Amino acid sequence: MTTCRDVDSRVPTFLAFVFAATVATAQPQWEVLWADEFDGAQIDPSRWEYMLGDGTAYGLPAGWGNNELEYYTSRPENSFISAGILHIVARDERYMGHDYTSARLRTRGLEDIQYGRIEARMRVPRGQGLWPAFWMLPTDSPYGGWAASGEIDIIETINIPLQAHGTLHFGGQWPNNTSNGGSVSLGVDLSQAFHTYAIEWRPDSITWFIDGTAYHTVTSNQWWSENGGANNRAPFDTAFHMLLNVAVGGNWPGPPDGSTQFPQELLVDWVRVSKPLQTPYGGDAHPIPGRIEAEEFDEGWPEQAYWDSDPGNNGGAFRPDSDVDIEACNEGGYNIGWIRQGEWLEYTVEVTSPGVYRLSARVASPGGGRFALFVDGADRTGELAVPPTGGWQAWTTVTSADFALTRGEHILRFANLGDSAQSFNLNWIELRTHRPAPKLTLPH
Repeated sequence: MTTCRDVDSRVPTFLAFVFAATVATAQPQWEVLWADEFDGAQIDPSRWEYMLGDGTAYGLPAGWGNNELEYYTSRPENSFISAGILHIVARDERYMGHDYTSARLRTRGLEDIQYGRIEARMRVPRGQGLWPAFWMLPTDSPYGGWAASGEIDIIETINIPLQAHGTLHFGGQWPNNTSNGGSVSLGVDLSQAFHTYAIEWRPDSITWFIDGTAYHTVTSNQWWSENGGANNRAPFDTAFHMLLNVAVGGNWPGPPDGSTQFPQELLVDWVRVSKPLQTPYGGDAHPIPGRIEAEEFDEGWPEQAYWDSDPGNNGGAFRPDSDVDIEACNEGGYNIGWIRQGEWLEYTVEVTSPGVYRLSARVASPGGGRFALFVDGADRTGELAVPPTGGWQAWTTVTSADFALTRGEHILRFANLGDSAQSFNLNWIELRTHRPAPKLTLPH
């Protein structure tokens, strides 16, 4: 849902896709962190806040910056829950000096989101001048006014909804803003049935889906903010909140005409926010005792399965779409490159033989560094030194003191403890039993 711009200037930038409904794509495993199934008697004020009026109360020109014609209300005539469905109703009626009414809901301060899968199952309205939207705005706008701090349109339709549109808005503050969007057609009128509209928002990409099938992706190499400096993740690296509304009229759809039948409803079955489950690389936990190749860290997202301080895989090898730097290793295979201050990697392991272990780590560094191994959040090795080895591919093995491991599944975190001048490469880590766990002697 756009703000303060001429929408028509955006339309030629869209990429359009038409595909058969039989196309299927593999889906990752997701954990739902927040959801509204709309199974209560009324709209939950702990989840949704009404935005009211014509935009002037929020510092926007009348018409919400788009020359829209509606006045948003919190009246039950314009929004209500019935039989597990949220209804947002656009009406042709004179109210507060406007010819149409509708409703606009947001989660600002109630559910602010940075990264994840954001989706809704909805049935959109139909008619000339109708403009429903499920979209996101930055909660704090740290990079400046619209659209320097970004906007994410998960799904918009206009008029007779033969296409769904997904768009990013970014760049400079209006009128120096720009956008990147895609549109999709299923070959049917989208108002005739419920469909699931979603994005998967990652630190370096946003992908749009309809009914589980991706139709457009924008990467951090394609978006930017005039106030983001060298941070190419800006402006889509901060918290955003969700909005649901039905606008009437505006620059993009144009006004209603004699063919438009009112009332018109956006029906929302549910809204969900999910994040991917952290899972072992390849699907199975690494067996311990054993060796773990450094590049086989867990599947997941930054700050969940790993943390790398700069975006992208600067080594370009093995897992090129990951945010961890992986390069070819002169010892064969691959290594994690240039592990910097504060960076870490996690590995899900299955300890089959409880006992006393030692860690060995294959490392290389021109200037040395420091690291530790954490098991389920507890430091088990203490700080270990990486000596200067003479180069990024000049390898040595560092070994820890003894520590105990119990049987079962554990999360290992390999973490750089060095300062900003210390970084190193990691080829593999190995955990081997140094001696078995002491046997419990029972009294006779």
